[in-house]
Amino acid sequence: MFSLLGKNKKKTVAAVVPGEAGVAVVSVHFGDEKPQLKICDFSPWEDGVAHEKLLLQKSKEFSLSKYDCTTVMGLGEYSVLSVDAPDVPPNELRAAVRWQVKDLIDFHIDDAVIDVFDAPTSGASSQQNKLYVVVSRLSAVRKHVDQLQEANANLATIDIPEMVLRNIIARLPENEAGVAMIYLTRDRGLIVVARQSTLYFARTLDIGYQYLNQSVTNDSALGLENEIEGNATFDNLVLEVQRSLDYYDRYFSQPPVAGLVIAPTEVPVEGLDEYLNQALGMSVRHLDLSEILECKAPLSAAQQALCLPAIGAALRQEQVAL
Repeated sequence: MFSLLGKNKKKTVAAVVPGEAGVAVVSVHFGDEKPQLKICDFSPWEDGVAHEKLLLQKSKEFSLSKYDCTTVMGLGEYSVLSVDAPDVPPNELRAAVRWQVKDLIDFHIDDAVIDVFDAPTSGASSQQNKLYVVVSRLSAVRKHVDQLQEANANLATIDIPEMVLRNIIARLPENEAGVAMIYLTRDRGLIVVARQSTLYFARTLDIGYQYLNQSVTNDSALGLENEIEGNATFDNLVLEVQRSLDYYDRYFSQPPVAGLVIAPTEVPVEGLDEYLNQALGMSVRHLDLSEILECKAPLSAAQQALCLPAIGAALRQEQVAL
């Protein structure tokens, strides 16, 4: 999203994503077939070792100064707003959008960094063309820039999780017909709906895998062998997914999506796929990133979960200059 180097396309892209538990480093090479996953490394933060020291160590280990690198903002560090596309020349677009969003944010517009991307048209012919606007505090963006520049990584782009998931969806077999994806961290989540490589809709969730696992015990596993039993915890997620799909169908006048894909989680949520399948009456499956990447060695579900934001960020090939 927030591009630092302007328009560019490289055959090899690296991503460095510091998170709560550690730092993920990924390198993807784009060839004629599947993208090749050259590096997929996750290193937990070490007690008594400054984060900056580990980042510098990883930057040297993987020669990150030689590649265009991207990183990913965390959920809660930015907002995605929908606004009417202003009728102005392209070189005046961002200035016009800044004026539109100044009353929609809770901090001064002079402290904001913004970027825009096209929103799909709705099914209502009377609707104006829309833009999605990504807005973040300058201090949040500066934190990511300083963090990676101090590690001597060649930072080119700062992305957001919505677009990271879009990059992954774009390579799934369901992409043509449309697909919804659920991404869960420990305490938060995100559901996105995309079709033909276009992000249609995204909703952040105050639901993470830790919350969902509260209802899963060793004595009561959910599965197809048991009929759906009331599970208020899982039902909260069902409701969020249903609302999102209803909005997608109604507002964008699109046919139903081909299915629902659950991104890998650090801690599995047993029975979630079966529960969603029965509650929603649609195809639900877990994502295995090896289906879209050429990997040297099999990736465990935990490794995929820890590195998924970095992998999705590295799969971005288009970059829009601010």
